Amino acid sequence: MLLILDIGTSSMRAMLMDCRGHILKSCQSKYGLTYTSDGGVLMEMGQLDEALERSLKETGSFCRAEKVKIDGISVTAQRSSVIPMGKDGRALCHALMWQDKRCVSLIEELGAKIKTIYGICGMRPSPVFSAPKMQYVKIHMPEIYEQAVKMIGFQEYVLHYLTGEYVTDTSIASRTCLYDLHMEKWSEELLNLFQIDIDKLCTLAPVGSVIGRTRVCVTHLLGMAQSIPVVSAGGDQQCAALGMQNGTEDCLICNMGTGAYVIAQTDRPVLDLEMRVNCNAGAAKDTWILEGMVPNAGTTLDWLCNTFYSHLDKEEALKMLLKEAERSPKGAHGMCFVNALTGTGTPEWNPLQKGSFTNILIQHTREDFARAGLEGIIRDVAGCVKSVEAMIPEKKNQIKVSGGLSKSEFLMGILEDTLGRNICRADEAEATAFGALKSGLRALNIDGG
Repeated sequence: MLLILDIGTSSMRAMLMDCRGHILKSCQSKYGLTYTSDGGVLMEMGQLDEALERSLKETGSFCRAEKVKIDGISVTAQRSSVIPMGKDGRALCHALMWQDKRCVSLIEELGAKIKTIYGICGMRPSPVFSAPKMQYVKIHMPEIYEQAVKMIGFQEYVLHYLTGEYVTDTSIASRTCLYDLHMEKWSEELLNLFQIDIDKLCTLAPVGSVIGRTRVCVTHLLGMAQSIPVVSAGGDQQCAALGMQNGTEDCLICNMGTGAYVIAQTDRPVLDLEMRVNCNAGAAKDTWILEGMVPNAGTTLDWLCNTFYSHLDKEEALKMLLKEAERSPKGAHGMCFVNALTGTGTPEWNPLQKGSFTNILIQHTREDFARAGLEGIIRDVAGCVKSVEAMIPEKKNQIKVSGGLSKSEFLMGILEDTLGRNICRADEAEATAFGALKSGLRALNIDGG
């Protein structure tokens, strides 16, 4: 029996799963973000501490009542946020979330070095990734940087909470812009370019490996008699790709949540001369992923609901948005939406791009705004698919989708029309958690059945 901790951008899930992927117990805790006028996106880390303690207590109560033994904990998390940690093992300040854009000017100063950076780490520098945000802390929050014993992300934060160890796996490290994808170690050249001290980084461990055992207080919360091994399963998108692949299945992965990610797994690092697509370490040994990103997917969906249907609660607003969008014809009577509320990802990677509705006429209705908004999201996802497929020898036989947006038949119909291809939903409703389960079972040498 494994406890899967899936730490997302706006909530965390704790799922007790057997080796076949059946969920015996699940609990979810949500947390909020703060958006600042200068482009900051922040999270107070006490929220995650409370969510973790609540989830462990609830899981422990279930295990005691049902006499369930936990064989291991497998952790997966959102990537590229930055949390400065103090000597006492607590966050020195809020987390700088992956959506935080205050480091844009630092990236612009890199100029011609951007190609060098991409060649080493497989990623075009963007405010999304960790290194520019670490540099921002060093320059604009120097006291915090000096006090920090480590600069970590959500995966490392949870691993430290569970074990007391500061460790990161290669899949997470490969999302920092500080990891040499070819040498599989921290890059001295990139550390120098971003002016980051190596002692601020965590110890590297192979993805899908045991990084320690639970601290006494965690073991007690879970109601176990002995400490439990903890596995760093990999980043959430890498785990989603692992969870959605069955054996040698030949498919392209599209995971659609807060952001949308299009992923192809490879057996070697593959770089894009045009720097449209990122290459990162995968969630399984000797695998890599090619990844395209739409930063505004679920985020834009929420914005459409809040903007046009603010009189309804969240669930009813989404239902009304989809219902009204269906009443508008394909193309929304000529209206077009540029989906760039927080900048763009693949292929342009322009954090300063602004969103817009264009070709608006007096006869347009709210239904047309709904349709145009959704078409804008899906158009970007389709563009991501095309960018990733341009990097692989031939089109994949299948496009497999998962995540919140994939639950809508209407949205998936727009995607099929835009691509001119059939798509299918993943069998696994919890693709990221299922990937973390696979990774954990391998690390603990447990037969998955």
